[in-house]
Amino acid sequence: MKNLISIIALSVLLGSCGQKQAVKDAEERASSTIDSINSVNAINTANLQRQNSIDSMNQIVEAEKDRRRSTSYSSNNTSNTSSGNTNVTPEQKKKMNNKTKGALIGAGTGAVVGAVTGVIVDGKKGEGAVVGGLIGAAAGAGAGAAIGNAKDKKAAQTSTVK
Repeated sequence: MKNLISIIALSVLLGSCGQKQAVKDAEERASSTIDSINSVNAINTANLQRQNSIDSMNQIVEAEKDRRRSTSYSSNNTSNTSSGNTNVTPEQKKKMNNKTKGALIGAGTGAVVGAVTGVIVDGKKGEGAVVGGLIGAAAGAGAGAAIGNAKDKKAAQTSTVK
């Protein structure tokens, strides 16, 4: 009987050790599964945050585009009240007139020539540049105005000939 009890005790003891190992293995598998799920959740959270950031930037860009469209539409919108039609004309750049062009070109050229002349004559390039710039601007404005008037007269003649 002692042998039978010993064998039963020994088999229960050995059986429980195997069960402990099986429980440990199951816990490890469960722990690794939970870790995998947590890492997938972390990746999904990061992707969601990135997508939210992209969406908010897209909303800002769309709002800016809408603002520009409404601004350009309202500034370019001219309506004919008799027919009710709306005519949208493209915005044209305003060209610089010839007098201004001549003044800028003359000022730049006069400043360079005045600086060189000032260095050669007195060694004072600053004063020569200022004086040359002023004289060049005045001469350029006069020349530009004359050229502009000539172009205006020519344009007026060609428009009346047609």
